Amino acid sequence: MPAPAHGNVGPSDADRYGWPGANEDELTLEATRVGRHIARAHPGVVALLPIDGRQPLDDRVAPALLRLAEALIHFSDGNVAIIDTWRTWPWGQAVDWGQTAAHRSRWLRPRVLEIAPVPCGDASAATVALENALAARPEGLMTTLINLGGFAARGAVPSALRFADAAVLLVPTRHSRRRTMAQVAAHVPEGKLLGAILIG
Repeated sequence: MPAPAHGNVGPSDADRYGWPGANEDELTLEATRVGRHIARAHPGVVALLPIDGRQPLDDRVAPALLRLAEALIHFSDGNVAIIDTWRTWPWGQAVDWGQTAAHRSRWLRPRVLEIAPVPCGDASAATVALENALAARPEGLMTTLINLGGFAARGAVPSALRFADAAVLLVPTRHSRRRTMAQVAAHVPEGKLLGAILIG
């Protein structure tokens, strides 16, 4: 069946969930470390906040989402869901502000559920779509990981953070600016910030 007009065509899983150049062992170690903190805190929704370097991570966080989800399932019997940033949501007609967005889901790995709201035209519409998708999640999820990269201007904390019970910073170690990282961390509500994953 052909994709509807004006819909996003998503990349392959190999392209989205592979991270050329990344140190897989270090990424897994970081994900396990942070996953242990998440499992202890038992938050229903965890937001990942990419800290911009020279090349923004917003739409390249899927590998970190997957590694973190895989780490989490080792600390609990529940399932974990992941929702990537709004610019990656494929399959279907774009949704504008004020419309009710549906979502699709599939089992990406055993016990790891990928949720993708329908494409949105901007971050404001995507915030509504994300809220609807979170409200319609299936029962039995231990945690849902959401990538909030691209939901706000650089250095700002997106309003969609209010949907999360906790937050984790994604920090490109080579090119991130400490001032930007401190600015984002300072605007995360007290008690929500669980730590950071270092990438690169």
